[in-house]
Amino acid sequence: MIKENVINKAILMNHFSGNATPLQKKLIEEWLTVPENVDYYYECLDEWENSNAQFIADDSIALKKALALKNKEENVGSAETTIRVMGRRFAVAAILLVVVGISLFLSRDLIRYQSIATTYGEIKQVTLPDGSIVTLNANSEIKFSRFNFSTKTREVILNGEADFSVVHTKSNQRFVVMTNNNLAVTVLGTQFSVYNRLKRSEVVLRKGKVELNYTSINSKQSKQLVLRPGDKFIKNDRGTDQVYLSNTDDVVAWKNHDFLFEGNTLAEVANTINDNFGIKLMFQNKELASRKISGTFHAEKAEELIDAIAQLLDVNYKKKSNFIYLFE
Repeated sequence: MIKENVINKAILMNHFSGNATPLQKKLIEEWLTVPENVDYYYECLDEWENSNAQFIADDSIALKKALALKNKEENVGSAETTIRVMGRRFAVAAILLVVVGISLFLSRDLIRYQSIATTYGEIKQVTLPDGSIVTLNANSEIKFSRFNFSTKTREVILNGEADFSVVHTKSNQRFVVMTNNNLAVTVLGTQFSVYNRLKRSEVVLRKGKVELNYTSINSKQSKQLVLRPGDKFIKNDRGTDQVYLSNTDDVVAWKNHDFLFEGNTLAEVANTINDNFGIKLMFQNKELASRKISGTFHAEKAEELIDAIAQLLDVNYKKKSNFIYLFE
């Protein structure tokens, strides 16, 4: 058994920050083979994530602080501080202008665009103003114009994963799906799926024809590519790839809460579970994370999928909060 004092809180926090040495990573991996240490690991991980949450600006708080500073300066009556006060007033005015500008910009965005999102584990079907149907996978969002969607280019902004069934219009209006990974999918009337999470995008065409406009990873140049039914386009940090799929229906198995794996490692499965359910999988060691599974699993909750995988591989798992630890 690994000695308890080998791994302490400081080492774990350093590990969560991505600064652990190879030796420390190896010691932590061995230390986690002791089930009693898993709870403490999760407690430290929760604490680290809470203390390293992203900052979200609150306009109302900023405005209150700016007004408070302004009132404080107005109460300063000393002639010796007049120049300093005026300088600070200009600074306060600038802060107020920025806050008001941001608020107006955000309000305008909320007015111009309609946003529809799904939570973890939720699948939702949305009918757009032109009659096109979008099926949103879990943890996904689309945005589109509230007022002129059917009169101009039909543009949808996607973050997450969705399946599209686009209707054709008499005026041959373009239908464009935009992502934050510098990828645009342009169609006239077709059925296709788009996956867009983190730094990876995928497009699978099931019916019709689409044109892709994307930025090359290496050259940063804009490129175009036309997909035919069965084509799958992949874009990630390593570059781009194109493959042919004989059965494109498997790509949208998630619409029925089905998860299809074909020789995927548990590490890859962990990414899928995190994307769809917000649950993070931890593994006893690298060997377990590299084990592969194949098959179709129906699951509407993360626990259903993980329980099926655990039975298939004859492994154990332990859940705490939003983390699940797999061990043999």
